[in-house]
Amino acid sequence: MSKNRRSSGGRPRDAGIDGRVLTAARDLLAERGLRGFTLDAVADAAGVSRSAIYRRWASTDELILDALDDALGQLPGPDPSVAPGNFWDEVRDGLQTAVDGLSNPVEHGAIQIWLSRLTHQPALHRRYWQRRIQPRREQAIASLSAAAADGEISDATDADLLIDMLAGLLVYRYFLTPPEFRASESDKEWLDRLVTLAKRLLTPRHGSQDTTSE
Repeated sequence: MSKNRRSSGGRPRDAGIDGRVLTAARDLLAERGLRGFTLDAVADAAGVSRSAIYRRWASTDELILDALDDALGQLPGPDPSVAPGNFWDEVRDGLQTAVDGLSNPVEHGAIQIWLSRLTHQPALHRRYWQRRIQPRREQAIASLSAAAADGEISDATDADLLIDMLAGLLVYRYFLTPPEFRASESDKEWLDRLVTLAKRLLTPRHGSQDTTSE
């Protein structure tokens, strides 16, 4: 439940309404996406009035963000942490989980909202970043640093940039590139190439410059 909802004076608020509204909002996002999401539709599905919704949420986008938090909290997400000695396999698995999540309409819709609407609302933008992006980003950066300390990758000085680059590639492919332009290469083939490139760039090179001809 969001801590940002308006607190109303007078009689105690019916918590059951909160749950019905969140469930209705979550289902509408999954079924209709952003274009089909309206407060009237949420009110009808939840069996409440629009005024009851406005007493709890200051805006439609705030309700959407709470519904996303409620829905995505029930879904498995990518785990950026990586066990020592199995770095590249787990990187590949983590990226696959991220791609799989993007096929979920709620997860896909969450990022669409972030890109199209929340960036214009600083408080909600910051909240989405802190709840959904920052924890995974920090965990992934820590995993890269640990892999560098174990000698599994050559350097993690710019681990934050590496993670941002990977995230940017996912956004570019799955949100900015038209589907027909991705048809020539499957997700698996694309991920295999991505991991192979990262491995080639980050794998430590031992003694490659020390050979001399006789």
